[in-house]
Amino acid sequence: MLSFEKFSEFCVEVTNFIADTLHAPSAEFQCTYKDDGTEVTSCDFLIEDKIRNLISSAFPECGIIGEERRNHHGSTEWSWIIDPIDGTFGFSKGAPLFGTLIGLIKDNEPKYGFLRLPMLGDTWISGNGKVALLEGSPLQTTFPKSLNKALILTTDQQTIVNSPINKFWQSALKQGATARTWGDCFGYFMVCKGEAELMTDTSLKPHDILPLIPILEGAGVEIHKIDCEDYSNIIACKKGVMEQLS
Repeated sequence: MLSFEKFSEFCVEVTNFIADTLHAPSAEFQCTYKDDGTEVTSCDFLIEDKIRNLISSAFPECGIIGEERRNHHGSTEWSWIIDPIDGTFGFSKGAPLFGTLIGLIKDNEPKYGFLRLPMLGDTWISGNGKVALLEGSPLQTTFPKSLNKALILTTDQQTIVNSPINKFWQSALKQGATARTWGDCFGYFMVCKGEAELMTDTSLKPHDILPLIPILEGAGVEIHKIDCEDYSNIIACKKGVMEQLS
């Protein structure tokens, strides 16, 4: 298909427009609701459509799976997967902790992943399961700390409480961990950088998490599936943290 280096370069190129678009003085967006009750904005559609067009032009044989548009089936086993704004709810409220996710999957298995945080220094990180690159430089997460005073993250604590992840979450809290809802893709980014000990989510959809899997694994982060065969309920943590929660 293409090398990890070329994948990273391509993803940087096709997402360069996002920060300028969202920072433009005239930038406005309309917010509506999807059938499942979640928010979607005109920016979600704008970003996905532009990335889709660029991918289709460069890789017409590949499939495309997007959050906001219908899936396109290609002629090979390779597909691109896009989440134009991971964290739309926060974005719609003016919070900057959202990002754009792009992944390349083969036979439904994630191979390469890319995350860009347009409102946080326009930072990007990519991964191939063996290495993670933070703006081109190799990144490895730090050694785990005691959970006392450690930072643990999720997108929505209410959904965690009603999920099979709750027992692990409560164990971390009882040991003195500090919880914050700096979630969505930003939470996983924090674990990769070593600033948080774990990030957890439940009821994840493929576009929410598949692009992140090669990044997390490349940074040395453990991924634990909780009562699921796919990645819908996961705990992403530094090595040695899960043993402290058992």
